[in-house]
Amino acid sequence: MDEAVARAMIKAHFASSNISQAGGGPGDTIAQASEIYADDAVLEWPQGGERIRGKANIVGFRSSYPTRQEFRLHRTTGRDDLWVNEYTIRYDDRLVWAVGIMEFRDGKVVHERIYFGEPWEPPAWRARWVERMEPEPPSTA
Repeated sequence: MDEAVARAMIKAHFASSNISQAGGGPGDTIAQASEIYADDAVLEWPQGGERIRGKANIVGFRSSYPTRQEFRLHRTTGRDDLWVNEYTIRYDDRLVWAVGIMEFRDGKVVHERIYFGEPWEPPAWRARWVERMEPEPPSTA
């Protein structure tokens, strides 16, 4: 898959993924965000042991989401048909870091696996070697 095309599709996917209210976003926004998926796509969250099969089920899940979501794409890297996205999701006022691996076939995502990282307090013993990163500020939207 062409790099510029893949990056544009991924960027558009994340830009359309924001849900501004509980109960899902406007149908056209969910439809736009879901254009990236093939009809037989599989979406997985290994840490929760969950899998969704099929674009129709992905759209149904996303359309029924019970909280506001704000996605912010931080980094995309990959080539050919394998792309990795690092991003944050703000669920109402809770920030979660995520890494998603997308596999493409014929210009559509056929498999996506998403891993979540909860914040944690690092141990004090290593403070002299590390630089602290500031958490993301709350959304102004």
